Amino acid sequence: MITDNQIRNQFEALEVKLRNVVLRYKELKSKLELAYKENELLKNNLAEALKENQELNKKLNQRIKNFKKSDKITKIAVNNLNSTGNNAELKEKLDQYILEIDKCISQLSK
Repeated sequence: MITDNQIRNQFEALEVKLRNVVLRYKELKSKLELAYKENELLKNNLAEALKENQELNKKLNQRIKNFKKSDKITKIAVNNLNSTGNNAELKEKLDQYILEIDKCISQLSK
């Protein structure tokens, strides 16, 4: 037969185990909440990085287009240089075009 002391000892041991389980549950719950917060933060950082990456890709594509256009301008200038005898006049016009292009680029950069 089981005595009252044995029952009490088993009950106390069970109570200690239950407290340990509850304590461990609270610790794990806290860690899980921190992990969820970190996950949300990382998701937000990733979204911002992707957005920034898209913007940089757009700027890069625009600069590539502008470079191709400037390459065409150079070809036009070389053709005009060969067809006209007045190099100083052509150089002056090219300088004006370059200044205008620089202004446009600075406005687009803002």
